[in-house]
Amino acid sequence: MSSPDSGHDTSLAGQQWRLASLESCEDRLRGLREQENHLEVEHIAARAALKSAEARGKLDMDPALAKRIGHALELRRELEERLCSADEMHTARKVGNSRQADRLRAGCAALQAWLDASRPRKPAPVVAAAKIMLLVVTILTVWAAIAIHPAFLLILAMVIGPVSFAMGRGQDAEWHRVAARRRFATSGLPDFDTWTDDGVRAHLAELEPMLETAALERARDDDDVSDSPPVDTEAITRQIAGNNRQLASDLAAAGLTIENTTGDSGSWLRSLAGAERAQEALHRVKSERARFGAEAVELRRQLQDYLLSQGVKPTELEDTSAAISQRLDDLAKSS
Repeated sequence: MSSPDSGHDTSLAGQQWRLASLESCEDRLRGLREQENHLEVEHIAARAALKSAEARGKLDMDPALAKRIGHALELRRELEERLCSADEMHTARKVGNSRQADRLRAGCAALQAWLDASRPRKPAPVVAAAKIMLLVVTILTVWAAIAIHPAFLLILAMVIGPVSFAMGRGQDAEWHRVAARRRFATSGLPDFDTWTDDGVRAHLAELEPMLETAALERARDDDDVSDSPPVDTEAITRQIAGNNRQLASDLAAAGLTIENTTGDSGSWLRSLAGAERAQEALHRVKSERARFGAEAVELRRQLQDYLLSQGVKPTELEDTSAAISQRLDDLAKSS
């Protein structure tokens, strides 16, 4: 963190640089102190778990080999959890966005159909031709009833009447609106009360931007499918395969099988590795804290020497970066 010639820089600007370095060291030390306290608790818990596991399922084997097997078991568990979590998160996000886009698309289509139902409709060519045929059949039926037998009038009641009613209903706005409202209800979107032209139009205006956003998210998920997830899962799968090969080799060297890694024996192996991992993590943080502490002491000494060389007397306050900063500011103002 300190530059090679920082101890020879006697300018006020150089001291400001040292002060910034000291402040950074002190911030880092505070974070490391909190981390160390947390790791101390984890280390104590890991040692307690190991002691309990030893009483239940300790195996008579080489300690170094037991630790290596324990680490391999923990690594396999972590890798399998990462693989499962990556697949679940990707699938859940993709399915969720896809379903939301489908719901919004169906809902918007239903609302638009509801609004379109009130607009004048031009009969389709098939409907127009069917009406002409019905008219012809009606005329022929009436003629037959008069010329041949009145029973032909039953055709009007039994066939032509219902067909004509059904064709008319197909052109009726209310029937179209009822069908559109049913389609909206089956879309999965929450229903609303204002089924009027203005209400439906306003609700459609709210849903359309949501549909655009959902469609973009769905497209983004489709792009992700062809990019990062396959690479990540393949890398994790390769790690699992390599770890399994090493685990099988270590188990064979210890005269064990995969069955020995379950139950109390497996708990002991994992606890052994967990205790060692907790101890190593605590040792790393303590070493890093000692390094930053030594650097902070050296920076503080250099700043104190400079202040003394400029005739600034030390105070009774602790020589923190804040206290030294105040003395440097006073020196700058008096210069």
